[in-house]
Amino acid sequence: MLRDVREEIDRIDKEIIALILKRTKLAGKVLKEKRLEDRQVNDEAQNQIVLTRSAEYATELNLDAGEIKNIFRILIKMNIEKQEELMGRGNLP
Repeated sequence: MLRDVREEIDRIDKEIIALILKRTKLAGKVLKEKRLEDRQVNDEAQNQIVLTRSAEYATELNLDAGEIKNIFRILIKMNIEKQEELMGRGNLP
């Protein structure tokens, strides 16, 4: 039944959002390590590693690698914004 499928999608969406929260909460730990290593908040090299890794995994699962990279670009941006906020110079609420 369509309603059952939509309910399952809703459950999965909630799981995805919970995982995004979990990922974003790691921003504080990442920032602490970056400070110890005297690194910039926006680490382009690491961003590329994450984008490449996500595209490769998407390809393995027969998903659109380009769209998955777009999703991960958003996740990276969210983590950078969170780190900026933790440093007192972000624009998050």
